[in-house]
Amino acid sequence: MKRFFNIYLPIIILLLVGCTRDDGTVSPNQPATDSMPNDIDSISGENLLLNNGVEKWEMDYCEYPENWLLPHGYCKKVTRNNSIVFEGKYSAKMKSSESGVTARIAQLIKVTPGCKIRIRFNYYVVQWKTNGARTYCYFRTGHQESTNISIADLRSIFSNDEYYVFRGGGYGIAYLPHTTNTWLVFDETITVPQNAKYFEFGINSYYGTIIYVDDCYIGEYKNM
Repeated sequence: MKRFFNIYLPIIILLLVGCTRDDGTVSPNQPATDSMPNDIDSISGENLLLNNGVEKWEMDYCEYPENWLLPHGYCKKVTRNNSIVFEGKYSAKMKSSESGVTARIAQLIKVTPGCKIRIRFNYYVVQWKTNGARTYCYFRTGHQESTNISIADLRSIFSNDEYYVFRGGGYGIAYLPHTTNTWLVFDETITVPQNAKYFEFGINSYYGTIIYVDDCYIGEYKNM
């Protein structure tokens, strides 16, 4: 009996733990369903994003939100705004006034292979042109950009509708829904590929489109 217990103890522990952070913090214990409530108060657990409300801004070669990634040369395409705000003092205004150039805001975080992540952010559309705006995210096997999992591999893992969760406007939608002059919410879940250890959460706004982004959230939860 003692031998039997020793053999199965590691399996029991693994089942109890479920999805855990690599830093030892247990992920939010939320229902394992892709139909998540839209009430902001229902969000619980660790937000993996830093400066998720884009309240802190720094100045380097240009002003940018702390902890967020802006490609070099993207000055004035993502700017601090205090007039159209969902929560707090500031939001990030995304505007590309040059054809062929994208306004982008992104952040790289660690994720747990095989776990579900919930992606949620608030956005406000002022102007919408042809290509509009969408999520534009990457899964990576390592920290470096060179370890991005290829589009072909992601297409083989996810259905077309699921693919639009991290490269589109939500499940089955190629671009963000774009009712103007009102705050909208993106709220979807997706399973992290088994070989992915990092996730670059990103939002792209294309030429002629103006959107404001605020109060972003990404959290892991257990597969029940």
